[in-house]
Amino acid sequence: MKSKNERYFGSVRFFKNLILLAVIIMILIPVIVSFNLKGDLKDTKSELETTNQELMALEERTSNYCDFKAESPYAELYPEFYAPEGTIAGVKHENTIYLTFDDGPSDRTVEVLDILKEKDVKATFFVVGNEIPGNEDILRRMADEGHTIAMHTDTHNYVKIYASVDAFLADMYGVYSRIEEATGIKPSVFRFPGGSINNYNSGIYQELTSEMLRRGFVPFDWNISSQDAALGGPLPVSTITSNIINGAGNVSSGVVLMHDSHSKTTTVEALGPVIDELKAMGFEFGTLSPEVQSVLFAYGN
Repeated sequence: MKSKNERYFGSVRFFKNLILLAVIIMILIPVIVSFNLKGDLKDTKSELETTNQELMALEERTSNYCDFKAESPYAELYPEFYAPEGTIAGVKHENTIYLTFDDGPSDRTVEVLDILKEKDVKATFFVVGNEIPGNEDILRRMADEGHTIAMHTDTHNYVKIYASVDAFLADMYGVYSRIEEATGIKPSVFRFPGGSINNYNSGIYQELTSEMLRRGFVPFDWNISSQDAALGGPLPVSTITSNIINGAGNVSSGVVLMHDSHSKTTTVEALGPVIDELKAMGFEFGTLSPEVQSVLFAYGN
């Protein structure tokens, strides 16, 4: 005698129920797929809305930047006074020293270049425009030997250049033009006389910096000072050397301030030993450019 289960399987009722189940499954599949699609569409819609918002924000920032460039009260001044197109990456290079020399060119600059060539080291020269006439060959040598030529104003007259933003731009444009005329190079790096924060520019510092950045120029201060500009005559070679080496011991990447004006004889004498000692400390040497992370004094200090 067959059991109840055995009689059910294979019966007409079994096949009816099987057909009914198949129909139910066929109905449910599109519903489930539709539900999942709605969820996916909802997620996609949400993602699209987010992306659209990001694009709108980017467009707004770009528009604001363009408006800023166009609306600058100084935009019409010196239309040729812009840095060359390039990348402003601001990368910090560890174990790197950037030797910089202010206030040249002069006869000391030639001696500095000789030492740098002997030591196979490149440096950055922040030149003063008024010192260029008669020394154009020195600038061309800087360029030929792979050094960076940067701007340090035309007159280096604090009272004059910091009288207003217009006055500062006029003075910077002066040295920019002289460098380009002598070498064909359009400089992209500059240094404020006295550093970016000083007693003469406190009222217009932010406006000066903003306008120069708008034009693509990158400012550099220093975090190691030779102190060779101290009053009272040339510093002893040993003092200049210790100032730089001690300063280098406190940083992983250093911008060294020195001067190559005519009176800086001991700076030249100290340069060779300083380079040797920095090499012994494991430092490499580089030149400043917009690709290098800028060193600036903290505003408000």
